[in-house]
Amino acid sequence: MRALPGTFAAYTWAPSTEDLARRIGVDPVEILRFDGNVPASPAPSARPATVATPLAHVNEYAHGGYPELLRAIADYAGVEPGNIVLGAGADDLILLCARAFSGPGDRIAIAQEPTYPLYAIAAALAGAELGSANPTLTFCCRPNNPTGAIDPLPSVRPLVVDEAYWEYAGETAAGLIDDGVIVLRTFSKAFALAGARVGYAIADTETAAELNRRQAPQAVSSISAALALAGLADPPDVRAEVDERERLAGGLRALGLEPLPSRANFLFVPLEEPQTVGEMLLRRRLVVRVFDDGIRFNIRNREDDDLLLEGLAQVFDRSA
Repeated sequence: MRALPGTFAAYTWAPSTEDLARRIGVDPVEILRFDGNVPASPAPSARPATVATPLAHVNEYAHGGYPELLRAIADYAGVEPGNIVLGAGADDLILLCARAFSGPGDRIAIAQEPTYPLYAIAAALAGAELGSANPTLTFCCRPNNPTGAIDPLPSVRPLVVDEAYWEYAGETAAGLIDDGVIVLRTFSKAFALAGARVGYAIADTETAAELNRRQAPQAVSSISAALALAGLADPPDVRAEVDERERLAGGLRALGLEPLPSRANFLFVPLEEPQTVGEMLLRRRLVVRVFDDGIRFNIRNREDDDLLLEGLAQVFDRSA
């Protein structure tokens, strides 16, 4: 087995809700999670009837693939089915792009730091090094996770633009796919289908064909494909979430905190002792994502977000 770099760190999932509940001695239903960057509720189309047909044929392969889903994604993205590559979430496509463009002796660049850690992981798994000099591929997260910022697009090509949160930002690089840009998107965020693990890449037809040649056979299950197709029949309207993001940001500023401007479905608050704050919030049954220099939390709904504001007010001994 090829050795991984000595500095390699595998992706680490957050603890389960059950583990967190046991840690503080409460029932799991009392825990409110703000750390996954996902909506508070599943998509309205995610109901038993949506998956009844694929379940009735779950003993079979989806012969011929998912042409309906490819057509629906293409229509949604304003491209053709030949521009689409399916994957088990955007993560699968990050790994696919890294191994398709790079290998041992190559260099992969990451446009901004801090950012989503899977780009560095994908580079290491492909056998490539990280660096900005003559990269064979560059990753750019836009809006960036964990900051929520939309930075200028790098001019280097080929460029992979991870648009996991693009619905909240309303700004895309999809118009540049004929200029060496590959756009990655997911159904995990605005479509509220994180558990289904469905993502797609948008690329010029030649690049898409090459990526599809290198992709695992039927990387998306028939059940997940049905959920994604149903979601596309009535795409999400995220305006309420965007409005709630700004309301929550205002509430944070009223507490004397300084959330970074965000174009995603989450906010990042720089803090001097984020670990302590995260632990104190957990004791109040509120789970946020802790970083070395701050905390990040996704938008849920007004009621839940007010509980987070109340928890932060208690932590900092201020009035909500």
